[in-house]
Amino acid sequence: MGKILIVDDSSLIRAVASSAAVEAGHEPIVAENGQEGLDKLAQDKFDLIFSDVNMPVMGGLEMVENIKANDAYKYIPIVMLTTESNPDLKTKGQALGVKAWMLKPFNKKKFFMAVKKLIA
Repeated sequence: MGKILIVDDSSLIRAVASSAAVEAGHEPIVAENGQEGLDKLAQDKFDLIFSDVNMPVMGGLEMVENIKANDAYKYIPIVMLTTESNPDLKTKGQALGVKAWMLKPFNKKKFFMAVKKLIA
């Protein structure tokens, strides 16, 4: 059982992704924005992170930059879970080390596949 950090400003997405994480046999921890996500990272160890791109306080890509700059967290795989399909944002995410880009609304099958692939 791994711990999955789910960072999204939508309470509905947090609830659906949390439910899917539990169904996949993992423990979800949620955060409402990138800053809260970084705060959760400082408090616990995570095996995988799902994050939205556009959020108040701190967006997902800014959070990814902070994570990848920190030796303690930089190897945690990150999946962007977002409505953003802009190729430039995807390219920026890949350059920062994002492992996958899933579009909302996501289906559980794709979520399960990402979890299985990224959590050994």
